[in-house]
Amino acid sequence: MNRISKLTTIFILILATLTLCVSADDVYSSQDDPLVSLSYVNDVLGPEIMAQVLSKIETEYVKISDIGMASAGSYTYVTLKKGQTLMAKACCEVVLLEGTATTVVTSSANVAAGVGISDLTAGTVNVNGSLLPANHYMVIPKADGRGLVVSSDTAIILVRGEYNITG
Repeated sequence: MNRISKLTTIFILILATLTLCVSADDVYSSQDDPLVSLSYVNDVLGPEIMAQVLSKIETEYVKISDIGMASAGSYTYVTLKKGQTLMAKACCEVVLLEGTATTVVTSSANVAAGVGISDLTAGTVNVNGSLLPANHYMVIPKADGRGLVVSSDTAIILVRGEYNITG
């Protein structure tokens, strides 16, 4: 081969190699695919990721604990006087410990349908105007105008759930 063709071949090879390097540099730029050291991952990225994960876990834990506290609830003693009414806001559990009280259902549709307060101890439903039995576990399932009114001088009721007292 003559000298010009050898130089041309070498020049073409060098040019091809440079073209390949430049195109490889474009494909593997540091912004698109950074190369990091293990110490950067351990000292910078690791703590950042762990902080994000822990904050997410804490947020979800607070939501779950709020649900648990709301569902677990605690019973409270409520002392009512004659004529006072306890109306359920949402699912409410009541146990009449002392005194007498009658069931109140304010919705005419519920009265017509025979809806009232569920007596889980006896397995019955106390409809509007019926006496609540003492020491029976009663459930008011909805906030649709169901509750109880005290007919004795005072009544002590064990309550769990949301309610309003009027009168």
